[in-house]
Amino acid sequence: MTDDSRSRGVLASPFQIAGLTLRNRFVLSPMAVLQPTADGRPSEQTIAFLTRRVRGGVGLVIVGGGIATARGYDEAPFHPIMRFDRDDFVPDLRRMVDAVHEAGSAIFAQLMPSFGAMGVPAPDRPTRAASPSGVRMGAPRLPRGLYVPGGRTMPPPTEISIAAIRELQDEVVAAARRSREAGFDGVEVAAHMRYLYSSFLSPRTNWRTDEYGGSVENRARILVDAVRAIRAEVGVDYPVGLRLSVNEHLPDGQGPEGFAEVTAVIAREGLGYVALTDGNYESMDANLPEHSGAMLDHGEPQIFRAALPGVPLLLSNTYDPEQAAAAIQAGHADAIMLARQLLADPDYPRKVLEGRLDEIVWCDHGNACLRRLMTNVPVHCHKNPEMGRESPTAPRSTARQDLFIRAAGSPLLMSIAGLAAKAAPKRRP
Repeated sequence: MTDDSRSRGVLASPFQIAGLTLRNRFVLSPMAVLQPTADGRPSEQTIAFLTRRVRGGVGLVIVGGGIATARGYDEAPFHPIMRFDRDDFVPDLRRMVDAVHEAGSAIFAQLMPSFGAMGVPAPDRPTRAASPSGVRMGAPRLPRGLYVPGGRTMPPPTEISIAAIRELQDEVVAAARRSREAGFDGVEVAAHMRYLYSSFLSPRTNWRTDEYGGSVENRARILVDAVRAIRAEVGVDYPVGLRLSVNEHLPDGQGPEGFAEVTAVIAREGLGYVALTDGNYESMDANLPEHSGAMLDHGEPQIFRAALPGVPLLLSNTYDPEQAAAAIQAGHADAIMLARQLLADPDYPRKVLEGRLDEIVWCDHGNACLRRLMTNVPVHCHKNPEMGRESPTAPRSTARQDLFIRAAGSPLLMSIAGLAAKAAPKRRP
């Protein structure tokens, strides 16, 4: 058997999450590219985008770009955003779920409680996090193709109160109930990047002295309580996953050993899987590497496997087929999550499994898709003209938007913009 056929056999093999059998090892990672309706329901484009990737061969779809709470909807840094906080939206969610099932894939809902420090505050609605730790995005920690002239510093969030934590938990549990009613095969709790739940996991962003700060058990508490409450609502056999950043990649940040230790405490409540992502908004070059297998190079999945021997691990940023198959065979992971690569080529899984590697359209890591998301215009991929237009009803970006996105990817133009920003007179408060 050749290495290529052996890799195809590994990636084609089914595996289980909490008793649910998935047809292969390819997972569509959650992304905010689904173009829901203006009021937050799945649109025809949402359904067309997802089912196109299912026809391309993925075995599991994780729906991202959604929100589980009303306050999270109000503070979202981009719109439209899919809503899981309203009972009257369940029939629309069910229509999307039914379409993905009919196309041949399982589907999970990502439950995002709040954007935390990355949210947009209002005079009567400050952003909230474990502690008032702000976020600065800028050079030299940005990936290729992404420029933030002069850097961007988000307003420091306020420390969320214990009463607000408990209220938030109730809303997340209600969103899990709606997800199950809509027919989702499982849910995923979002605790990655610099969103609210993630801020509790690391001493760098959690300075609390109450029951939610300090020790590993205390920093895990908000998610221990959330997963336990979701379990009480949906039952012990329903898949409940956790997505987290496993390494801050910052001089004063927490590494994979610390994140694995806190995750092991949460896993006692019955996690169906853990989705491993790297870096955060302050270390986006680590979050969006240009080569396959960066997490394996760092040793992060190996550390998590040692800490969580019985929990399925979903691995990101590993799109080289032989490398991904080798990681699964070695026990470092159970499946690979694909994001930008499935924008560039929705048929990537099928091409891999059929041995048509020379036909794959590879993502060039130019991150034009991310520039579109950050400027709140419909996300497209210049490697795949179909992307974002899978439905004939999908909104089209304008020529002016396209020109702006190209300009935002120019180091020269962005450096000029940065110099202009520095030279501009500062307004007095």
